[in-house]
Amino acid sequence: MRMGIFILAIAAIVILSGMLSAIVTNPCIDGTAYGACSTKNPGNWCHGSVSAPTLDTLVTQCPCNKVPGYVQQGEGDSAACVLATCDDGTSAGNCAKTKPKVCIGGANYYDNATKCGCPSGTVASGLFCTYPPCNDGGTTVQNGVCSSKTIGKKCVNGNLVDKASECPCTGTTTKVGEACVVVCNDGTQMGECSAKKPKECTLTVSGTGYLKDNAGKCGCPEGQVASGSLCADAGILGGIGTGADVLGGNAPAANQSSEGTGSSALSCCCLPAALIGIAGGFVFSRKR
Repeated sequence: MRMGIFILAIAAIVILSGMLSAIVTNPCIDGTAYGACSTKNPGNWCHGSVSAPTLDTLVTQCPCNKVPGYVQQGEGDSAACVLATCDDGTSAGNCAKTKPKVCIGGANYYDNATKCGCPSGTVASGLFCTYPPCNDGGTTVQNGVCSSKTIGKKCVNGNLVDKASECPCTGTTTKVGEACVVVCNDGTQMGECSAKKPKECTLTVSGTGYLKDNAGKCGCPEGQVASGSLCADAGILGGIGTGADVLGGNAPAANQSSEGTGSSALSCCCLPAALIGIAGGFVFSRKR
């Protein structure tokens, strides 16, 4: 009988020793001892199975202020421990330096435009801040949306910008960078001069591009001079003497003869008319 009692006592000691050993050798995942409050995760308690304890939030058992710099956020089972200040120095529960953020603690914030307002250029939409819609010639375009009126345009942060990579070009337009532009059949972009002088790519009423003469802007091929919007051979449009250009042509140099400019035909045709005019004036004067 005594032997049986002795054996039972030994077994009890072994079991108790094993339990104590488990408590000592099996802390929670963050190193917190069994039955203790965590200092690495404020508000958490190490409990449960002695062989495999768990770390659970329980601020009633482990108050947040047991760890310096932490405060309780929320109530009851949903309560948590957060840093008393955020990374920007804002106290927990107050509006952060960056609107519309409210400091929760550490690097944690949440949006509350009603409480904290919005940055310049944005407007409140519930708890969040958004950019206002764009106005595309009377058509409202929501922020982040491609315009249905102007090809290749998108409303970005309240501004209507070229965004052909996201708003595909259609019709007679072609993607050039982020813009949708009209091009002529030789590849010249709208408003630019063609390699074929004096052509300029111009927009038609129907919205297509066509090459139009514009010698004043685009210049003339070698050996030709501007005559209005057109180009003509320099010899045909040479001036008489040192006078200004004729029909848009350039005047010849002071030491250049009219023959050298090929203007003899013009001189021969106009000289008799000039002489007749002079003679007529003389006769009229004599009669008076």
